[in-house]
Amino acid sequence: MKNISPSEVVEVVQRYSSYVSSFCRRYYIAGGTDEDLFEEGVIGILEACKNYNGESINEPRFEPFVKLCIRRQIFDAIKKSNTQKNKALNESLSLTSTDADGKEKSILDKVLDRNTSNDPLDIFIDKEKFNENLKKCERELSKFELEVLRHYLAGEKQAEIAKNLNRDAKSIDNTIQRIKAKMK
Repeated sequence: MKNISPSEVVEVVQRYSSYVSSFCRRYYIAGGTDEDLFEEGVIGILEACKNYNGESINEPRFEPFVKLCIRRQIFDAIKKSNTQKNKALNESLSLTSTDADGKEKSILDKVLDRNTSNDPLDIFIDKEKFNENLKKCERELSKFELEVLRHYLAGEKQAEIAKNLNRDAKSIDNTIQRIKAKMK
């Protein structure tokens, strides 16, 4: 089918979206969400509309073709997400997190447990929390992890830390991930 109108594409997407939803429930995409799989299924529908060689989308041959395109698109996305190429992204820990107020905090903020209040009592409590966190770091972290954390808290980027400690950048990244996991 060479010329498919936008209204027909919308009709096909609406017609097969429940099929995509039910098909996606059975699968999981590493590093993704249910919505990501659903989007891949919709891309499969669009590919079917683009590549179908029949006369009309209402032909009986169109349904098996569109379902095949949906399945292929979803399976391809799952395969790609499971490759070693994406492993670092899928298994990484974020260096930021969202607190109860919805504000984003970095690992630095978490370790320092920063508070911006000028109240002397708050400042004293913050200093106590900082000392507690420092003691926790000294107890929980290895010497190398402490060294990496000191450089990180000094504001150095991972590449700078790697150069200063004569280590591979990946080693520093892994160490920062371990620090974050231990400090949770």
